[in-house]
Order: sequence, then structure tokens, then C-alpha cells
Amino acid sequence: MIKTSFKERVRQHSFWLMIGTVVVLAILCTPRFNTGIKVLSLDPKIFRQADNPTWLPICAALIFGFTLPFFGIGAVENALQTDRTSGVWPWIATTRFARLSYGLALFVGNFLVLLSMWFVTLLATGLMVVIRFPGQGISLATFLSPFLALLPSMALIAALALLVESITAKRSSGLVTVFMFGLLYVYATQLSEPHAFWHRLLSLSGLTSLQDTVSRASERVIGRPIDGIQMFSSYAGQQGKLSLHFGPVAFDRTTLAFMLGEILIAVGIALVAALLMHKARQTGSLKVRHQVQAPASSAPVPADYVPIQPRHFQWAQLLQVEAKRQWHIGSWRYRALLLGSWLLVWFVPTAAQQEAGLPIVWLLALPWLSALGSSPRGWQSWLHTVPAANQHQKWAELLVSGGLALVIMLPFIVRTPSVALQLVLVAVATVALAQGMGSLLNSGHLLALLMALFWFFYMNGLTGMISPTHFSLIVCVVFAGLFIVGLALTQFANRRRSVA
Repeated sequence: MIKTSFKERVRQHSFWLMIGTVVVLAILCTPRFNTGIKVLSLDPKIFRQADNPTWLPICAALIFGFTLPFFGIGAVENALQTDRTSGVWPWIATTRFARLSYGLALFVGNFLVLLSMWFVTLLATGLMVVIRFPGQGISLATFLSPFLALLPSMALIAALALLVESITAKRSSGLVTVFMFGLLYVYATQLSEPHAFWHRLLSLSGLTSLQDTVSRASERVIGRPIDGIQMFSSYAGQQGKLSLHFGPVAFDRTTLAFMLGEILIAVGIALVAALLMHKARQTGSLKVRHQVQAPASSAPVPADYVPIQPRHFQWAQLLQVEAKRQWHIGSWRYRALLLGSWLLVWFVPTAAQQEAGLPIVWLLALPWLSALGSSPRGWQSWLHTVPAANQHQKWAELLVSGGLALVIMLPFIVRTPSVALQLVLVAVATVALAQGMGSLLNSGHLLALLMALFWFFYMNGLTGMISPTHFSLIVCVVFAGLFIVGLALTQFANRRRSVA
């Protein structure tokens, strides 16, 4: 069952897209000082930055751990969905396979997916050590120990993803928003108080041991811990003269006890998820088992195949139907929450609107964005029987979602008209990318996690990604490019389905 779960995930396009993203991040995020954005800055006025190979493994582990709660959840939060769509649930219902064994198998499968990302990052980091610092040695303990410190957090992420997915078999759209807000809140509190007991025991990122390693290296050179670890810094001054060498992560008794405790808690969460998913699996199996089948006819009447021909096609009617479909994505409570938040941002001060209102509104829009492009229940399958119907529907979906995105962005455009162009491009690029990824992967989970990561960076000071206070040509070019990428993904997905 573990092998089956892992192979089902590996066959999905989203898995290889995630692996490719991890490789690109591991290579591009190698610390350098002569770049506009420094992926890792450690007191740059005192220390020379990235001047020896010990910087690379600690930096790669820090970035991997920092993004693990987002990319990790996105990579593995589809175990039950995969089993439902591939027909595993009805098969499980006919066997004596223990429900706890099934849940633990999915948990281990989740962990193996994360372990694949971990292993690829480790290999890419080793390659960059050879390329950046040829002939300079680094001990095996110094290279491997930062990555080993991440393993308990990976187990916890694998268990939490299974638990969230097991709560409901209907994949409630509101669950995405609730889970994202909860994840952001817990993660933010862990970053602010990393040494608190429960934060170390339930660490989502494994950064505490890595931060302690950085502080010890600083104490050996200047006699005090590092002032702060800055990721994706835009520092443009001169770097210091002192060299900072990192040693292996110290796995003392306290650290090992926390790591073991986190792994045991992860296994416990996986067992709870297994008990919860049993009822969901029974519900799904009953639905399959009690489907009413049409009586078999011994003498079927032959009929010639005649494709449906479109007549009296009207864009206005199609757009109206598509607008009604998108409006009914999610429950009425979700729509009321989104509408109330949108009305509220009209009245808050400009600074609060830009710092908090903008990310909150778009995070609340995640369930709607995650549903664009994908058809988890196959409702779009009949479109292939009508010439050009699928293309018409995709364009109607893009036009309606683009209009709704502009409505969402309207309070911010009215308040700061000088940046109207880039806000418009942000809105249309977001829906185009959502439709493209949904059409290609038939799932909106990866987009939801990427958007959560994007707005997490935004709320932590990287507002230059949108530049909400002044016009930025670079921001306009970037989001115009993302808009084109989204359109290309949609066209590629349509062409692949038409060939199939």
C-alpha cells in the first residue's frame, strides 16, 4: 500500500512540477553577495557573506525548512483525493485491509514524497558546493546535519496534511481558507518564539536547531549570537571583513528528545487521521456500491453516431451561465465572508488596506481561485462532444474570473490610482495562472500553496513584489509574463486533452 500510494503521486504532473521547482530553488537560492536580492544575510556589516562552502548546506536547509509548511503541504495534500479518483476506495472496501494500516501507509507515502524533495535539495546543494568552491573540502557531518534536522518536521507535515484531508470527504472549499489562515498563524508564532516548548515539539520548519548553529558560529567569532537571520534581503552596503564558518548541528539530548517527540506526535496524528478517514471511505464506498444501474438490454438498438452541432451560439448567455457557476463556488457562508471582507477594506486606512487588507482578501479568495480550470467531478467532460465548446468555456471562465478579480482589486485601485496598472496586472495574472495550473493539473492545491507562500512573504515585509505604493515597471513586466504563462498552460492542457 505504501508503494502504491507513492507511485500514484509520482505519476502526477504536479509531483514533477514540484520537484523541478525545488531544484530551481536549490540552485538559484545559493547564497551570494553580488546579487540584488540576498537569499540569506547574516550581519552583512560584520561578516563576509557566503565566502566558504559551509554556508551552502545551512542556507539550503534554512530555505527548505522555511518553505516546508507551504510546499510540503502542497506536495502531499492529495493522498485521499488520489485514491478516490483512481478507484482505490471501493477496492479497499472489499478487502480486510486494516484501516489503521491504510492510514499509516498513506502517512508513510506522504513522508516519502517530502523525502524525495529533501533528497533532490541535498543533491543540488552538493552540486553547487562543487561548482562554487572547487577544491575546498567540507565535512560530511557539516553537510548532512542541517538536512537531518528537518526530518521530524517533514513527518509532522505529512501527518497534518493527512489529518486535514481526512476531516471531510467532500473537500469543502472553506477548509482551504481556514487551514491556510491557521497554518500562517501557527507558523508566525513559531518564528517569533522559536524556543518555546510546544513550538520546538511541534515545529513546522525545523529551524530552531539551524538557528542555534548559526548563533554558535557567530559566538566563536565575535563573542555574541547573530543579530538576526535575514532571508531575501535587499541590503546594498559593503560587507564585513570577518569570515563565518559553520559547524555541524549539535544533536544533544534535549534536541534529540524534541525530535523523537515530534515524530511520535506525527505518528499519533496519522493514527487519528486513519480513524477519521475510515468513515469517509465507508461513505464513498457506499455511494459507489448503491449506484442504480440501468437494466441490461439483450437487444440494443443500433444508432449512428451524430456529433452535436452548435447552433445559435451566444457569448452573452455563456458568460451569464459561467458567472452563475463561479458565484456558487463554495457555500453561502463563504460568499458572505468574502463579500463582507471586501466591503470592509473600503473603509480601513490606506496603510492598513495595503499591509493587511490586500493579502487577507486574496487569501479568502483561494477556494474560488483553486476551482478555476479544474473539473474534479468531470462536469466538463461533455464539452468535448461539441466543436469548440471547450475553448469557448475556457475563454468565458477567464473573462468572468478576470472581471471578478478586478472587482476584488477595485478598493485598492480607487485608493491608489497611481499603481492601477500593476494592480490590474496582478489581478488578471492571478486568475490566468489559476486557470492554467488548474487545467494542467486538474487540481488547485499547488496554486493555493504558492499563493499562501507569496502573501506570507508580502505580509512579512516583501511588499516590493507588488509595490502597492508606487509604480514599478518591473512588477508590471513580471505579472504580464505570468499572465502569458497562465494562458499558455491552459492552451497546452486543452491541446493535450484533445490529442488524448
